[in-house]
Amino acid sequence: MKNRKIILLLIITILLIGCSEKKEPIKLIEVSGEGSTIYENDNIKIKIADNVNEKETIYTSILNELQKIDEFSPIENIEIQISKQYIVPNIDKIIKCDAKFIETEEFKKELIKKSYGIYDNWISEGLYAKIYNTEKSQIDFATYYSDNEFSLFGARFFEPFASKEEIESVKSASIDLVEYLLENNKKMELIKNNIELSDIEAWAKEKDIDLSYQREIESLMNRMEVYDIADKLIINTREEINGFKIDISIADIKTGHEKTEQYDTSKKIEQIILRFDRDILAIKKGIENDAPRFYAEYKEVLNNVPKIKYIFEMPSEPFRGGGYVMKGTDEIYLININTQVHEYCHFLFHNPFIKKDIVVNKPSGLDEGIANYLYVVYSETYGKWIERTFYVIENPMERNGVENATSDILIAVEKLSEKQLNIYTENNISANNVEEILKSKNKRILASHVEYSFTIKISETITGDKLSRGIAPLDLMNEGDSMDYVVNFSFIPYLIEEYGLEKILYLNVASFDGLTYKEVFGKTFEELKVDWMNYLKETIKGIESIL
Repeated sequence: MKNRKIILLLIITILLIGCSEKKEPIKLIEVSGEGSTIYENDNIKIKIADNVNEKETIYTSILNELQKIDEFSPIENIEIQISKQYIVPNIDKIIKCDAKFIETEEFKKELIKKSYGIYDNWISEGLYAKIYNTEKSQIDFATYYSDNEFSLFGARFFEPFASKEEIESVKSASIDLVEYLLENNKKMELIKNNIELSDIEAWAKEKDIDLSYQREIESLMNRMEVYDIADKLIINTREEINGFKIDISIADIKTGHEKTEQYDTSKKIEQIILRFDRDILAIKKGIENDAPRFYAEYKEVLNNVPKIKYIFEMPSEPFRGGGYVMKGTDEIYLININTQVHEYCHFLFHNPFIKKDIVVNKPSGLDEGIANYLYVVYSETYGKWIERTFYVIENPMERNGVENATSDILIAVEKLSEKQLNIYTENNISANNVEEILKSKNKRILASHVEYSFTIKISETITGDKLSRGIAPLDLMNEGDSMDYVVNFSFIPYLIEEYGLEKILYLNVASFDGLTYKEVFGKTFEELKVDWMNYLKETIKGIESIL
């Protein structure tokens, strides 16, 4: 009887296997394109340029890889373009590469990521191991993570910023974790970038891994991808969550110094990105609180900012500032990382508005003043700038422009630096109470006015030329744009404090054709400048001596 039951069970099993639906092979239609051949269906598009040799072989190779991925889970959407001109793989929504790249492991991982819309490197790393059945390194996670904080962020996968031990440990943890999640029916969550910290807690406990740091950086989960290509570390984020791309040149790191602080560097990258998040959210929250009508009217614009590409390298032409927005593009160059907030504000009040066909034609001085005010009043990063200011006071030779100054000018700059420190002290602003300064909007603004008042005076001392306070014979706001760049960092914030952020922000979308200061503020440009000087004298103890 027992044997009959076993035979019956085997028959049923065979019938079920025979009746189960076999995964159909991917079918693509071949069409001719301009200078290329295209193979496509509703979800997949492979475009191979005519200048590529052995197109059929390349197509077959790609199709075989896609078939493996599709058998694991149906491909949602992917487009691949192969051409000799794509020497460096493009890492946006379309995979663009040359024929050589398709032979690499990285290409297969990229196929997995783009097939499902995956961002996190740790997910694609684990799925690659699963789909391609690779061998898993045996790592003692408890020993490794007793000395290293656990993080899933992808920057640690890349050699410029990571030791070999770190790369192997994080890859192994990723593979092991993905395997665990698949065994616990989290396949769709993985593919949809929807893994929660709670999903990995039991795994971490089993491996004796402390998740404290991962909790600290939880907002980085499900949103980051990282590439190390063509001497650049590229960090890319999902567009719907403060989307941006960071582009860091690593040529010097690869060819130069020993990599002695890789783990620390990875952690710094994580913290910088989180600081970007906090500052951007704080600025939008500040606008919502202090300019509620403007925010309500332009909420959709302000919260749909195009993806920014941050580039951390020096421009080809000499540039003395800390950063700038490349006009006509979505690129922001950051020479000094602490200028990110200021440059973001320029971007915020231009690119998303233009994208919505809203004309933005405000004078550059007004643009600078608004960006500086928002940075000073709302950002966490302003604390770094305060620290830098006190450092420069103690080290006057670090100031811009003093490199070729005469000894007499250097003495004068040192005296001004000493006076600046005294004025800060007199107004209860010091390097020892930066946290207290940041808690007070008034102290933030006061510290900024002192800084730029002295920046103006020291610049005039070094160059011997007086910075323009602007002229407007017809009282036109466009005429007032003759005010020097640095002077606007104090004048415009004064106008915002006196007349309200709401009024000034609406100038972002105003027509300046014939618009006068009198019409906007009820006073002429010259009257406003007098009021501004009086405001500084009344608000800041001791400032009158340098105005």
